[in-house]
Amino acid sequence: MSEQSNAHTPLFVDTLQQSVSKEAAPLLNFVLKHIKMIAAGLLALVVLISGVGMYHYMHDQKILTAQTELATLAAGASTEAQLADLKAFVETVPAEVRPAALLTLAKASLRVNDYAAAESAWAALQATGIDSMREIAGMGRANAYAKMGKLTEAVTVLETLVPQASKAYVLTVKHQLALMAEQSGDVKKALAVYKELETAVPAANKKFYTHKIASLSNQKK
Repeated sequence: MSEQSNAHTPLFVDTLQQSVSKEAAPLLNFVLKHIKMIAAGLLALVVLISGVGMYHYMHDQKILTAQTELATLAAGASTEAQLADLKAFVETVPAEVRPAALLTLAKASLRVNDYAAAESAWAALQATGIDSMREIAGMGRANAYAKMGKLTEAVTVLETLVPQASKAYVLTVKHQLALMAEQSGDVKKALAVYKELETAVPAANKKFYTHKIASLSNQKK
């Protein structure tokens, strides 16, 4: 009885083949023929996806750790030794954290009057090409040069920055350029920029530039 039942019980594959349409039969045959290869490929894909997910997780954790360490270093960077630790840290941070680290380094350097380190940090921040940092880094760099007595270098940085500055910052950059040019003794350049500013600023702010223009014009006589 049992043998008769087994003889008339179709195998799973036969049942599967009989249950599909004629159009799908070639595809089914291909799948059945290459089932081991397909299974291995799917397994490899799962492993790959898991690996990518783990990479992103580890990378995110690295960024979080760097941000936490940066906050700790920034809070304590008030001596040359602490500033040295911050400088070393900046060289190791993930790219996503580097702009914030450079900004922190620049400000910390100013606190301990290390203007050369501040200029270097501002220059590196400017070199990242981040639009939101372009004017801040450029003006910070010029200010660091000025504090070192390098007014010519400060003027050069600002002159380069003016055509790159956004509409929101261009007048501020020109204002700083005019002041630096005046301090450097370049009266002609300072006078020219003050005149540009006088015509560009609102009426309430013109008085300062009118006074500067009159003062420098008298110096040229």
